[in-house]
Order: sequence, then structure tokens, then C-alpha cells
Amino acid sequence: MQRERMHFMKKNLCIFFVTLSPFVFAQQDPQFSLNMFNIYSVNPAFSGTYDQFKALAIHRSQWVGFGPGAPVTQHVSVEAPVYALHGGVGVNVLNDQVGNEYNRGISLSYAYQTKLSKKSELGVGLSIGFVDVGFDGDWLTPQNDQGQSDPSIPALGSNDVVPDLGLGVYYRMKDFFLGYSMTHVNQSEAEYDGVYFQLRKHHYLTMGWNNDVNNELVLRPSFHIKTDEVSTQIDFNVNAEYGENLWGGVTYRLDDAVVIILGYDINENIKFGYAYDITTSDLKSESSGSHEILLRYSFKMRPRGKVPTHYRNIRYN
Repeated sequence: MQRERMHFMKKNLCIFFVTLSPFVFAQQDPQFSLNMFNIYSVNPAFSGTYDQFKALAIHRSQWVGFGPGAPVTQHVSVEAPVYALHGGVGVNVLNDQVGNEYNRGISLSYAYQTKLSKKSELGVGLSIGFVDVGFDGDWLTPQNDQGQSDPSIPALGSNDVVPDLGLGVYYRMKDFFLGYSMTHVNQSEAEYDGVYFQLRKHHYLTMGWNNDVNNELVLRPSFHIKTDEVSTQIDFNVNAEYGENLWGGVTYRLDDAVVIILGYDINENIKFGYAYDITTSDLKSESSGSHEILLRYSFKMRPRGKVPTHYRNIRYN
């Protein structure tokens, strides 16, 4: 009984500090292990690249085993080229819940793209949207009063909506890409029920390339760096595509996790992916890992009369 009580207290203390993380110096943007397929979510310059319409949905359950309060994230995006605008447009929708705190956002983006040579292209993108930050759900307090007796606990349902800006640049060739972007450029401050929350600027650097081993096997190394100028997260990934449909790989997230990735292209338009994070940090004693699933629908687009310039798609998009 004593051991179970200590385990319960330890788990709830972990959840408490996870819930408080946005008020200290932890990164605020959600984490994605399948980030090599989801670059557009953090870089608006990527919208409409590779002459493709893409609709993508991701669900992530992080640190399974923590119980109520562990981070849960859903992300949906749609983006496509608009040739009359010399670029692409898109929309991002995000729902991120950590404990009783939620972060919900929607943004629209435009990317201007120009050819640098016959084999390379540069995109510059801007996203404009809103973020809704607030508290929801049920508080567990000794008095069972939903925290009403504690003035330091925000009232459930309190929230604030603030504007949000993002910027990005993106360079690509047939078998290589490089991108840099910033989210929350304007660093808006939300205020609700006496709680102040400032969106911190995040910087992203992404790079990947193709390596054809033979006619059946293609290796796709990449890395993904995220920093809020206080803490930094680095992912090193190698994915392999075998044949026309099967793919998978492994990611090492520095000082945090090893990620196993599996995927299957149901047909030429529909992609399914799954990632399992094996926690290697000190949280491994309380977490059985993280799960992430991805579903994407895409198809090729090009204006009437245009000769396609890219015959094979780098599948990090």
C-alpha cells in the first residue's frame, strides 16, 4: 500500500510539473516524431512544393503511462500550389493539450516560389493566424471544489485568443531540401484569469536528402532541429523506402528518445505512418513511450500545358 501511494504521488507530481511547463523555460510548440513528413506545420515556405495537393492529419499521445495530464496533440493541414500566385497556400489547425492547459491554433499561409536554376527552387513563406490559450477539464483537489478555493488556480473555461505570425524559407533540389523557419515571431502575450502566457519564438532547421542504394531500396537521411533560444531539441533520422509501398526507419532524439518508424503507402495517393518513441530520458521510469500516427492524402498537380520538372517525389513532404 505504501509503495502504491508513493507511486501515485510521484506520478501526480510529474503531471503537475508537465502542466506547469509552459510557465517555465520548456519549449511550447508540440513535438512530432514524423516531422520529416510534416515540415509545413512549422515552415510556411513549404506550402505547395513538389506540385502536390496534400491533406495531412496527425495524432500524438506522448508519455503514455503518466495517466491524465500527459500531452496529447492533433494536427491537420491542407496545402497546395496556386500557380496564378507563383507559389502555394495552405491552412494549419492545431490542438495541443497538456494537463488542464490547452493551446489551439489556426493559421493561413502563402509561399512565393521561384526557380534559381533548372534543378533548384527557393520558397519564402508567411503564416498569419490566431492561438487560443486557456484551461479546461477537471481539477483534482483535496477539497474536491475544482480549485475554487485556491486563487492561484485559473477558473476552468478561462482563455485568451492572440494573433500569431510565422516565417520561413525553403530551398530544394530533386534529391535534397533545406529549410529554416520561425514560429510565434510576434511573441504574443495571452492573459486569462490572472495568468500570463507569452508565446515564445521557436526556430527550426530541417534538412534531408535521398540516397539510391539500388532499384528497390532508397535511404532518406534527415535531421530536424528545434530551439526556443533556451533549450534545443535535435532529431537525427534515417528512413528507408523499399519497393513502391513499404517504408520505415529510426530516429535518435538527443537526450530524449529513440523512435521506431513504420509506414505503408496504401496507394499512390494515401500514406499511413506510425512512430513509437522509446523514452531514454529520466522520464522512462514513468512513461511507457509515445505513439504517433499519420494519414496523408496527396495527388500531383500542374497547370495546363506545364511540363513536369520533378519525376520523383522526395517523400519528406
